[in-house]
Amino acid sequence: MGKGTNVRNTTFWIADALKGGRIRFHYKDVKGILQQYSETQSVQKREQYLDRLLDHARESTPFYKNVKGKGISDFPVINKITIRNNYENFKSGDPRYKHAATVRTSGSTGTPFAVELDTRKKQRNSADTIFFGKLAGYTLGMKLYYFKIWNEINRKNPVVAFVQNIVPYDVRKLGEKEVGRTIETLQRDRSGKALLAYASVFDVFCSYLINNGIEKVDCNLKSVIAMSEQLSPSTKERIREYTGMDAISRYSNVENGIIAQQLPEGNGEFLINEASYYLEILEFDSDKPAKEGSAGRIVITDLFNYRMPMIRYDTGDIGILETRKILGEDRLVFTSIEGRRMDLLYDTSGSLVSSYVITNNMWKYLEIKQYQFIQTAEKEYLFRLNTDAPFDREQELLTEFSGYFGKDCSISIEYVKEIPLLDSGKRRKVMNTWKNP
Repeated sequence: MGKGTNVRNTTFWIADALKGGRIRFHYKDVKGILQQYSETQSVQKREQYLDRLLDHARESTPFYKNVKGKGISDFPVINKITIRNNYENFKSGDPRYKHAATVRTSGSTGTPFAVELDTRKKQRNSADTIFFGKLAGYTLGMKLYYFKIWNEINRKNPVVAFVQNIVPYDVRKLGEKEVGRTIETLQRDRSGKALLAYASVFDVFCSYLINNGIEKVDCNLKSVIAMSEQLSPSTKERIREYTGMDAISRYSNVENGIIAQQLPEGNGEFLINEASYYLEILEFDSDKPAKEGSAGRIVITDLFNYRMPMIRYDTGDIGILETRKILGEDRLVFTSIEGRRMDLLYDTSGSLVSSYVITNNMWKYLEIKQYQFIQTAEKEYLFRLNTDAPFDREQELLTEFSGYFGKDCSISIEYVKEIPLLDSGKRRKVMNTWKNP
């Protein structure tokens, strides 16, 4: 640990101790629950946290006051629309859990969405961040190059950024020249550092390195984390080749926090944050649990937001749960996490096709700066391509992807100057504008 990192780390924990040591308490709790997962105390704590939240929601929250049963399955499945349409009714009347902060997100649909947090929830999120950061090689106080959309709502005061050792980069300004300058900055900075960014940002960096014939990036990296989206295997491999680091993906959202994360030494599985969330995978067309190993809707219950209880919250994402050994114990983990359900792809026979069929097979087309694949009808698809020079491999591209979606499919190509960023700062590579029956 460098001197600057050590000073900041020590200062943080001293400040926490002066405020009652609540973040340290939550950090030890998260660590104990997840590292002694099958121990009786860990099991009991998870059960207690869920039972207490459900009781609190029924007793103090108008939206849940008419829920009759006491089990989690007695509560309705909700989503962003449910909360927006009943916003005041989701707020707890318990004076112990006053409004402490509001988090806002446009999400991948661009629809504004806000959730209020209480102080304990904020402390829990801080503890989750510290614990999962350490699992990924990041030490509190280490310099963090943070790539996201920075605006008037979340922009950090320069003094705060210095104290936290955060170097913010706005992804809206990452053109080719800016990417080149950023890589030069990283290499000049010899301090140990971490990178935190959307997976699409790492795709942009890798494309730049490929197109400019750069084989190695020597910048003393200690941690590489992709947030919100899952890194494709091809991007992970290229990051390893360029930096020597094993990049990991973190599954999180603004309204809740860190839900799951890969481990550097793992095989791509995601450790689920069961210390702070109760997780379900439900069938696509019902609220029944999906079978282990089958894709379904990711539905979470936030165990620590007592200001606005979010019980059985459908994130809009899809995932697969399977039993694997992780941190020395068998437990259910995510073996796959993909984007929004409304962007699932289907082949011409109606079978699901993973979005990774697209992302894992586009790296060979180095002439393409950006792309977007859209299913527009039952058997019709569109590639939007952004290229600097004429693309003379159209037929190769069409033949390859026809093999993935069916010989009777129709794939067209449209050339564009830019694939726009979403309000969330991410760039959608896969879309489905056709509603599957």
